[in-house]
Amino acid sequence: MKNKLIIVEDDPIFTFLLEKGINHAEIKGEQLIFSNGKPAMEYLNNDYSDSYNYIIFLDLNMPVMNGWEFMDNLETIANTNNCMVFVLTSSSYRHDIELLKKKDLVADFVTKPITEFHLKGIKNIIVEKFEEH
Repeated sequence: MKNKLIIVEDDPIFTFLLEKGINHAEIKGEQLIFSNGKPAMEYLNNDYSDSYNYIIFLDLNMPVMNGWEFMDNLETIANTNNCMVFVLTSSSYRHDIELLKKKDLVADFVTKPITEFHLKGIKNIIVEKFEEH
C-alpha cells in the first residue's frame, strides 16, 4: 500500500525543514502540505480510502482549524489500520501530552524543533506498523 505524507503546519520555514528532513530520513510517500487543518480535513473527507496509508504530521497551534479541532474531525473518518498522526508542537505542557496519548490515531508526540533523530524514530514507527505487516 502506498503512503500519503500529510503535513499540516502553518509555519512555512518549519514546513520546508520538515520536508527536507522527511526526504533525508527516506520516509517514502506522496507529500501533501496544508497550512491549517481545514483544507487538510477537506482533502481527507474527499480522499480517505483503505487503498493508502495516511501519515500525518500535525501542528497543534494553527489559525482557522487548529490541531485539536483537526483531530476531533479526523477521528470520525480515519482508523488506526491505515492512519497515524505525529503531533508536532512547541508546547511541552504535560497536560497536552497526556490528552494526546489517549488518542488512538496519535503515534507519537514530538516537541519542536524536530531533529534527524526524531525523524529516524518516526520512520521506524511507520515501517513497523505499515511495512512489516
